[in-house]
Amino acid sequence: MLKPIKTRYYLTLLQMLVVLFLLGVVVLFNKEQVAQFFYSTQAGQLGLVLNGIILLIFLIGLVRMIFMFLGFTREQDVLQRFLKRVDENAPNPAYGLPEAAMIVDRYHAVQTIARQHAAVNQAALASTLAAGMSTQFTLVRFVHNILILAGVFGTVVSLSIALMGAAGLLDSPENMQQMGTIIGGMSNALSTTITAIVCYVFFAYFHLRLQDARTQLLVNVENVTTLYIMPRFKHAENSLMHDVAVLTAELRKAAEAIHVIQDRFLHAGERLQLAADDLQVAVSQSGDNLRVIRDSVREGFRLDAKTDNTKG
Repeated sequence: MLKPIKTRYYLTLLQMLVVLFLLGVVVLFNKEQVAQFFYSTQAGQLGLVLNGIILLIFLIGLVRMIFMFLGFTREQDVLQRFLKRVDENAPNPAYGLPEAAMIVDRYHAVQTIARQHAAVNQAALASTLAAGMSTQFTLVRFVHNILILAGVFGTVVSLSIALMGAAGLLDSPENMQQMGTIIGGMSNALSTTITAIVCYVFFAYFHLRLQDARTQLLVNVENVTTLYIMPRFKHAENSLMHDVAVLTAELRKAAEAIHVIQDRFLHAGERLQLAADDLQVAVSQSGDNLRVIRDSVREGFRLDAKTDNTKG
C-alpha cells in the first residue's frame, strides 16, 4: 500500500525554510560580526566575493530542491486523486488529471501496450521513469559536488594572496601593509573553508532527504501500477485464459466419458457374441434332442423307416 510520505515532503520544506530564516536572523542581528568575519584588512573584498559565490551556489541548489519537493508534493496529490477515482470504480481514473503527472503517464503507457495485445514489462517502465527523474537532479548533484570544491578554491586563492603578501614583506621588511595582506589572506582562507563546510553539511542533509522522497514516490507509483493499473488491463486476458482452461477441462471430461462409453459398447458386443454362441449351441443341442425323440417314438410304435415315410 501507499506510504504516507506527503507529510515528509512538507516537513523537509519546513526545515529548509527554518534554516533560511535562521541564517537571515543571524545575519540581521550580527551584521557587524558577520561583516568583520568576511571583510577584514585589505583582502577583505576578495573574502566577500569568495564567500558570496559559495553562498550563492548553496542558495541556488536549495531553491532547486524546494521546487523539486513542491513537484513531488503535486505528484503525490495527483496519485491520491487517482486512487480515489479507482476506489470509486471510475471507467477512466486518469480523466481530468494533469497529463504530465507520473501516474497518468504510467496509466496511458500501460493502456497503450494493452491495446496492442502485448505483454506489459513493468520493470522496463520503472527503469524509464527512474531515468527520467534522474535528469531532474543534474543541478542538485552539481551543487552537491561543487560546494566543497568551491571552499577549496577560495582557500587556495586566499592562500595565494597571503603568499604574495609574504613575498612583498620579504622584499621590504619595513612595509607592514604586506603583513595585513598576509593576515587578510589567511582570514579569507579560513572563512571560505568554514562557509563551504557549513553549507555542504546542510545541503548534504537536504539532498539525502530529496533522494528518499524520490525513492518513496517511485515506490508508490510502482505499487499503484501493480495493485490497480495492471489488473484493469489484464482482466480480459485473464478471463479468456480462464474460459479456455475451463473449456479444456470440460473437453477432457467429455473425452473420458466417450472412452468409458466405448468400453461399455465393446463389453456389450463381447457379451452379445457370447449369447449368440450359446444360442447356436442350444439350437444344435435341440436338433439332436428331436432326433433322439423321433427314434424313441419309432421304436416304441415298431415303425420302420419305410412306413413312416409312406404315411408321411
